[in-house]
Amino acid sequence: MQVSLNWLNEFIDLSDKDVKEIAHGLTMSGLEVEEITEVKAQFTNIQTVKIEKIDAHPNSDRLHLVTVNTKNGNKTVVCGAQNIKEGQIVPYASVGSKVLDRKTGEMFTLTPAVIRGVESQGMLCSADELGVSERNYQKEDGILILNTIFPNITIGENVEDVLGFEKDYVLNVAPTANRGDQMSVLGVARELSAIFNKPLNFSPLECTKDLSTDSFKVEIIDDDVCK
Repeated sequence: MQVSLNWLNEFIDLSDKDVKEIAHGLTMSGLEVEEITEVKAQFTNIQTVKIEKIDAHPNSDRLHLVTVNTKNGNKTVVCGAQNIKEGQIVPYASVGSKVLDRKTGEMFTLTPAVIRGVESQGMLCSADELGVSERNYQKEDGILILNTIFPNITIGENVEDVLGFEKDYVLNVAPTANRGDQMSVLGVARELSAIFNKPLNFSPLECTKDLSTDSFKVEIIDDDVCK
């Protein structure tokens, strides 16, 4: 069972505990933590830029020379995507940024590149290269057009913040069959409340119906089977 640490924090304040300490406490109490996975963006140093101009590449029919406004000056990027237009706001990776390789899925660091005889000062990124293709932001393939998704976006913003990445850890726990009370986020939070002697931030649900049992009758026909 996978449990988000951020979700657990909604029920119990674990801000003073390291994730490894939390995992150790659960394991020692009988709720084994088999794995800890850090959840974070699969890219670094990506910012929003505005496409100011698109020119044809002098040595290629399929490539473009794209001038982008980075808020700190213009950069020229060699790009082969067919869905870009002037005025769009898109993700930009400068030299030194990390993105995903579309073929291997592995992160790599962007280095200076000369493409068909022209220097490319970085790259414009697709959803695949940012590791967010499963979010289905847009139907067409190509560069992720951010201003169609976030109408109030401006240039110079951190794309990690724009896309709403929040650092988290996922605990893969293995509750035993006799501990059904641990098979929920609230159940794990209750266990941690006992382990670390911390209050559980949970208000019992209130029932608006009549719970009286005056009109409810039980008849036991066989005392040997049901005592």
